[in-house]
Amino acid sequence: MHQAEDSDSLKSTDWRVDKRRKEKERRLESGLDHVTKRDAKALLDARLELALSQGQPTICLDLTYESKMSDKEVDKLAKQLNRLYGIHRSSQPNMVQLCLTNYQLESRLATVARQKYSMQAYRIALFPQSPVDSFPNKEIIYLSPDAEQCLYELSPSAVYVIGGFVDEARQPGASVSEAAQFGCKAVRLPIDSHVTSSTITSASLRKLPLPVNIVFGVLVDLVNGSTWTEALMGRLPPRLKLQPKQGNYLANS
Repeated sequence: MHQAEDSDSLKSTDWRVDKRRKEKERRLESGLDHVTKRDAKALLDARLELALSQGQPTICLDLTYESKMSDKEVDKLAKQLNRLYGIHRSSQPNMVQLCLTNYQLESRLATVARQKYSMQAYRIALFPQSPVDSFPNKEIIYLSPDAEQCLYELSPSAVYVIGGFVDEARQPGASVSEAAQFGCKAVRLPIDSHVTSSTITSASLRKLPLPVNIVFGVLVDLVNGSTWTEALMGRLPPRLKLQPKQGNYLANS
């Protein structure tokens, strides 16, 4: 039994090693390893600025739930937001349009994020209102592990909403209820359709709450050509000891 678990762990690690190797090869092929730091920063700033208006699809972190969170939970969400932004900055070759909705300048989250993570330097769109009011002419799709319907593919023209919860403090059904209130669709990541875990059941995997940065990372990987299996294997925590579900390795749906 211990041997099987060790083998699973190695497989999960191999996925991450392979991902880093591919990224290194991409940088060598594109010549980025020979660009000066100043030029690289200028190039990144230009890409981030372009993503503000032309990134597809739009992904929102909705901060409407902050009032229901403790200071410790808000601090952790600020940390996850910083990691999320790091994923956004390194997204290659495509960037999404990243924004925060229900954002308040003097909120606890904004204050912590500025003090600890220099949020004022983030190049993202900030909206004080709800996702629906921020994007009145677009299809709004809420992501929630409690949703019955699965997300099978991303639409470039849609707005995907990630609830700003810390995973441990998540309120079951909150995002689904909010989606229903606004007449929007709610979907979940099809985790159990593409991977299996040796540490939790398929039913638990199906409704697994994830940190916002991991959910965002999965979506970004899909935008950049990964299959569902590749994105999930590469982003979900190693402690789950995931393996590709038979027959779904090459499929995105």
